[in-house]
Order: sequence, then C-alpha cells, then structure tokens
Amino acid sequence: MFMALSIPAHPLEAPHSERWLGAPPPASPPCRGSALVVDDSPSDRLLLTTMLRHEGFHIREAADGAAALVSFIADPPDIVFMDILMAGMDGCEATKQIKSLSNVSFVPIIILTALINKNALMRCTEAGADDFLTKPFNPQVLRARIVAVERMRDLQRTITTRRYALAELLERRREEQILAERVWNRAVTNRNVSMEQLSLAQRPATVFNGDLVLTQHLPDGGLRILLGDFTGHGLAAAIGALPVADAFHATARKGVDDTRVLAEINHKLHQILPPDRFLAACLISISGNGEELRWWNGGMPSVWLRNASGLHELASHALPLGILAELATREIPQRIRIQREDRLLVMSDGLLEACNAQGQMFEDAGFRKILDAGRMASQFCQCC
Repeated sequence: MFMALSIPAHPLEAPHSERWLGAPPPASPPCRGSALVVDDSPSDRLLLTTMLRHEGFHIREAADGAAALVSFIADPPDIVFMDILMAGMDGCEATKQIKSLSNVSFVPIIILTALINKNALMRCTEAGADDFLTKPFNPQVLRARIVAVERMRDLQRTITTRRYALAELLERRREEQILAERVWNRAVTNRNVSMEQLSLAQRPATVFNGDLVLTQHLPDGGLRILLGDFTGHGLAAAIGALPVADAFHATARKGVDDTRVLAEINHKLHQILPPDRFLAACLISISGNGEELRWWNGGMPSVWLRNASGLHELASHALPLGILAELATREIPQRIRIQREDRLLVMSDGLLEACNAQGQMFEDAGFRKILDAGRMASQFCQCC
C-alpha cells in the first residue's frame, strides 16, 4: 500500500482554503494603453491616476501644459486628461498644440474642470477637446467618458487606416495607368500614319476606353482606316486593342485584302474575348489612285459620304467582330467609286450620344442639320 502526506511549508500558519486549493490570484484588468494626466494639483492627479490604473491604463503625469507637450512629443499616449486652469500654459492652449502635433493620428483629450465655465469650455472645444469630466471624479462617469472617446478613437483610427490603404491603392493604380498608357502609345497610337486629308477629333472620358482608331498606308499608296468601339469601358475594354492593332498594321503593309483582314481580327478577338465582349468596327480602304473606296460596317453608326451627287449613307450591314467564330460570307466589304473632292464622315456612337445643356443628344439636336449643310470636318470637330 502507498500513502502520500502533504505538509505545509509553514505548519504554524493556518492556510486559507483558496491557497490550499491552488486558486489563482485576482486577475488584473487588461491594458488599455497609456494615459497622460495633466493637472497642477498633486492630489487630483493622484486620485485620477489611481482610478485610471484600476481601469487598465499605464499612466504618465504632467504638472502643466508645457510639460504635457514635452511628454506628448516624446511618446504620444492613447488618451489625454487635461485640466483647464493651470499656471503658465493653460489646458486650452495645450490642447490646441497637442491636436496640431497629433496630425492624422487621433488622440482623444478629455478636459478636467471643477467649475462649469461656459466660455472656458467653448474655448477648449474650439481648441479640439473631445469630452469633459467634472471634479470631483466619479468612477462610473469616468468609465463612461473613457468608453465614449475610445469608440471615437478606434473609429477614427480605422478610417485613417483605410484611407492610407485606399491612397496606396490609388497610387499603385496611377502608376499602372502611366505604364499602360506608355505601352498603349507605343503599341497602338504611335504606329498610326497621319495625312493632311485626315481630320481626327477624340474626346475620351478616360485614357483607356473602348474607342480605337487605326490608320496605315497600303502598298499601292492608298490608305486603310479602322474605327472601332469595344463593349465596356476602361482598361479591360482596351486590352483587345493590342492584337487588333498588330493584325491591322501587319496586314495593311503587306497589302492583304479587306476580307482576310477582317477574318483575322475576328478570329483573334473570338479567341481572347469573353462572350459578352466584342468590337463594333468600320473598316475603310481607299485605293492609291483615289478612285475606289471599300467599306465594311459591323455594328457602328452609319458612315456618311458626300460627293457631287449628294449625301450617301453607308449603314451597318454586318455583325461586330469577335461574336462568331467565322465571319458570314455575305458580310463582305462593299465598293463605291469616289473622287478626290468627296468627303467621308466616320464616327462612333459617342458623337451622336453627346448631350447639350438641355440634356438632348446631338443626334436629335443638330446632327442632321450640320450633316445636310455639308460642314463635316470643322463643325463636327467643334461638337465633339
């Protein structure tokens, strides 16, 4: 048989039941951060610091406003308790300077006062005080004031943290936009050719939008133009422009016929774009001798040709590019005879949908009038 006997280390002391049973000592309150107590009365400071330690704060003390500023600069606390009436720098001035030092970090300041002086309280409020606590101190009121300002402080810190995160995100997006714009200009815009006979007006809402303009010379000295409008807006809508530009410029310089150009662009877009994205486009090719115009319109607004016989509408007759795997054989480019004096207007729906001060779209408030008057280039460029 085995026996064990436990004997107290000091048998003459009568152990309490809690110590005998091994019960833990009373738990101390959780730390709520540091508090700076500013008051020129030692007894008031002692009373308040005792109460604040009971609430879980680490305490620092200052006997006047100047000392409070030194302490705050050395190590900003989580909360400040500031007496109003002090020799030298009073509580209102100290509060004002502490608030300016805190910058974007919110440090709540509770003003301590023995008398309800409306003018002094107003001065402190204007200086940035967040709450008030009257003397003599009441533990329940003190606790309520602390909880209230801690809620404000935590909310303000959350807002500040999110603001910094948002600012960082916007800055990163700005840098990406700059890089993407540089790539866009090199891959798309800078490869276009310019001619005196071309007048171009663009008013994009953003750098990256769904509109696309491509121009390139043909081997016979002619000119090929593609005006397109991707579904959607922003960078996502512009991604498809890169393969379109590559195919357009490469085929134009080789003299590839219009049908094959459209088929290749359509094939590329059908491969890379999701089903809800496509490219409404108008392809124009002008022969080197300036006597023939070939055109294809897939989902774009009508192209308008003005010649000696009047105004001619080249309406959409095909589906946009990227919807079907193969272009319909009937949707081939059309041909029309032209002369050097003829004028051509090619546009996206942004021109027609532009609104005036009364909310009327340009299509309903002047487009046809200007079109019939024959003032294509100058008037439409001013309306864009």
